[in-house]
Amino acid sequence: MSSRAEPVHQRVKVREYDVDIRTYGSGSRQVVLVHGIGASGRYFSRLVEVLAQTATVHTLEMPGFASVPKPSQSLEMDDFAAINIAALRAAGIGPAQWVGHSMGCQVVTEMAVQAPELATSVVLLGPTINRGERHAALQGLRLAQDCLREPPVVNWMLLTDYLRAGPRWYLRTMPKMVGHRLEERIGRVTPPVTLVRGGRDPIVPARWVQELAAARPGAVAVELPGQPHVCMFTRPVETAALLEEAASGR
Repeated sequence: MSSRAEPVHQRVKVREYDVDIRTYGSGSRQVVLVHGIGASGRYFSRLVEVLAQTATVHTLEMPGFASVPKPSQSLEMDDFAAINIAALRAAGIGPAQWVGHSMGCQVVTEMAVQAPELATSVVLLGPTINRGERHAALQGLRLAQDCLREPPVVNWMLLTDYLRAGPRWYLRTMPKMVGHRLEERIGRVTPPVTLVRGGRDPIVPARWVQELAAARPGAVAVELPGQPHVCMFTRPVETAALLEEAASGR
């Protein structure tokens, strides 16, 4: 993250699990960012820098990822969600805009189903898993294609994050991610929903976002032209503007 403002870091214990929360800024609007599989809060860095000028931003690092200790058993998407909610409550973080990226979209959706009173709005950046390609091998292929479209710094960040998480935890989590049916869950989300994809994201095709929007009447679907999967890094200002629009209901 930017060296301009060091975050307040806390490791929150939820039963036998740990969650790392880093907080930036001091604005009245609260934003919670949830990463995808194998990743950490680092790839939100450029988005955080923009958001923290006017909002208080909390990045969550979930059990088993980054430097957070690995659980003894694999976790479903709703397990991650329940742990995140408990961690936010324990940290005293009240109602906020919840933003997920990639697998984080699946987790945030489950969070909003479990505790809708804590989500002022929900923003899903690059939501997985595309129903037409619900297979780990296909997802690996799409990830490889996306790597060719991401800036080298993003690929380096993700590679080092994957190594920190380790292949065992990644492979234990992948079947849970692939098996989760976001299209069947998003309709149960009551806070306002915004769906965002990069126009060159091979993991999240436009037709999949359209299907999700149809499954959740009233959802807003937005495309950032020419952008890859990690669109919040390549277009932080535009992404931050979309979050502000979603928060204000515009």
